[in-house]
Amino acid sequence: MSAEEACRLAAELREEFGDMVARVAERTIASLEEDGLDERATVWRALLAILDDISAKRIDPYAKIAIH
Repeated sequence: MSAEEACRLAAELREEFGDMVARVAERTIASLEEDGLDERATVWRALLAILDDISAKRIDPYAKIAIH
């Protein structure tokens, strides 16, 4: 999944489920870490970071994304 696809996914989830999606991501991360599934938790952590950036209007999820 590209960075742009991840941003669009996060935006669509936020549009559909609002702030609840961040809480779901946080619970999922905790659950995966508890089960020792750190790689999967890392993917959810990235999604949560994107959700936070979208909420704070630091990124436009539909614009071209530059990874530094």
